[in-house]
Amino acid sequence: MNPFAWENGSMRVELGGDERLILPTLLVLLGTVGREPDDPAADRLEPSAYPEDPAADQEYRRLTSGELADARSADRERFVATVNADRLSRDDAEAWLRVLGDARLALAARRGIVRDEEGWEERVGEDPDLAMLAYLGFLQGSIVDALADSLETTP
Repeated sequence: MNPFAWENGSMRVELGGDERLILPTLLVLLGTVGREPDDPAADRLEPSAYPEDPAADQEYRRLTSGELADARSADRERFVATVNADRLSRDDAEAWLRVLGDARLALAARRGIVRDEEGWEERVGEDPDLAMLAYLGFLQGSIVDALADSLETTP
């Protein structure tokens, strides 16, 4: 069953109580990114724009880091404000996608999963972090499906 569905101009949310208790903990995970030296999650969430040119990369980060941090903060605030909602606006749903995506990237980086790596799903039953990673992917896919449905029903 898809926990998200587009109905009457907004997204219906059907998540259980346990799910609604767990989801805000993603912000704890995201709040720890970059606090430890060599945190692989920090590199994944803020990859180098110019890996061959450290000066250009530093200038890029100087110009964009504040805006990126503000956007992430706004998304996280919206996520927390709507985690117990029965309905989401399109903007709410898009903020959820970004927060879930950041959490997935952080988890994957810390578990050593690289982009497009296959086979990690086979270990989901053995590792709670991988189970959470798979669950967050399911939620993201469900939101994307509901948003796609909204495009089909919008005049």
